[in-house]
Amino acid sequence: MSDSFMFMDKYRINVHTHLPQLEDGAQDKQVTFVFMNGLGVPQQKYQQFFDGLAKKGYTIISADYPCCGENQPKLNRRVNYGYDELLEYFIPPLIDIAKGISDDNSVYLMGHSLGGQLSTFYSAIHGVPMIGVASGNVYHKNWEGTGQLHILKIMVVFQTLIRLYGYLPAHLLKLGDRESKGLIHNWCHMALTGRYDFIKRGLNTSKGKGMYVCIQGDEFAPLKATKHLAKLCSNATDATLIPIRLPEHLKGNPHGVWIKDPARVIETIDAYMTTDNMTSNQ
Repeated sequence: MSDSFMFMDKYRINVHTHLPQLEDGAQDKQVTFVFMNGLGVPQQKYQQFFDGLAKKGYTIISADYPCCGENQPKLNRRVNYGYDELLEYFIPPLIDIAKGISDDNSVYLMGHSLGGQLSTFYSAIHGVPMIGVASGNVYHKNWEGTGQLHILKIMVVFQTLIRLYGYLPAHLLKLGDRESKGLIHNWCHMALTGRYDFIKRGLNTSKGKGMYVCIQGDEFAPLKATKHLAKLCSNATDATLIPIRLPEHLKGNPHGVWIKDPARVIETIDAYMTTDNMTSNQ
């Protein structure tokens, strides 16, 4: 199923609804996940992940970011938006579509990396529960030793490319799709300061509720970085951090390679959702 809406009254967003594909006696969970992509990753790359969740009985709403992936026009130096615009004009229409399928109490935000940050911010503002996979605050001091220098180096490379192209040509860094300069400026601000003051609305609301899947060996979202981000959810109820180890046959950077075989991430999310729903119903 597909739908669409206009982002900031300028750019059309194609939306996909992945309905439950019940197998092995699974039941419709009556839960809808609104999924946010990772940096530079088009939503089609997550198809195996979506299919696995659907087989567990979940519904998933997915869309590429404005002017990225399948959305036209392709991102260029004239297109600009940041985290705040996505929180204001991108996520709410997706939430509305999800509410047309599930009631308010059965809609969860879910995001990978950058998407986990967006999901956390939205949860802190609006109280929608969220799940983050391989996500954290990219503040350089959340890394140890040379890891801090690595994050700062990435920040400098990002800023240099933005000045040259007017957007981030992530494909040149083997990071996938293009990204908006405003979004990357916000990311770099977080990397340098650890602060979220590019978000107009206050985040310390005690409304947030989150669960984070932390992948062992993930150098782009180490546990300390995830804990830093999860603090935005800890005032209302302690955020749940669940460490997992990927199967040995998966080689490469754990931050993104899990997408090739997402079974362990799916199992972790399903187990959490079963416990969370049981707790909510008590």
